[in-house]
Amino acid sequence: MLRLSRKFSGPLLGLAIVAGISTVAQAQQAQTRFGAIAVSNDKITWRGHTLHPVLAGNSGLMLSQPIPMGNSDIVLVQSIGGSLCPATVAIVQVGQKKEHHTNFFGTCSDLVQTKVVGDTLEIRMPSMHQKGVQRTYTYHEGQVSKDGVLLNSSCAKGVCENYFGDE
Repeated sequence: MLRLSRKFSGPLLGLAIVAGISTVAQAQQAQTRFGAIAVSNDKITWRGHTLHPVLAGNSGLMLSQPIPMGNSDIVLVQSIGGSLCPATVAIVQVGQKKEHHTNFFGTCSDLVQTKVVGDTLEIRMPSMHQKGVQRTYTYHEGQVSKDGVLLNSSCAKGVCENYFGDE
């Protein structure tokens, strides 16, 4: 289940906005205020151009609906995995003239809760190895931290690839 905030939730292949807003499906395209983000040939494009470094998924890529955050929009990219690691996520942030994205991260859980607080996106995921433990990720000014520790989000050789989580 991927839960985006304000709050969004739903099964691995779908998103539902909770808190009584509405239900939407996870998609191959998300229309932001600044142009379309899409999955094309297992790569992510913005305004028709492939993002660099390239975001390459495991078994496939799915997009959340855009989340407005100040003067930009956030789209979570879910890399669909297998039974050992159902999903990891990357963040694509787009504005009027530029785009920024992270490498994939997460606990491998397909349960994700997000919340925008000012200019920060908070992401919570349950631990896949410690029952009842939640991990908190924050995305602020292009950087991802896990439980307050900055993650190394660089992508090797121009490709951000899925992996088996950061736990």
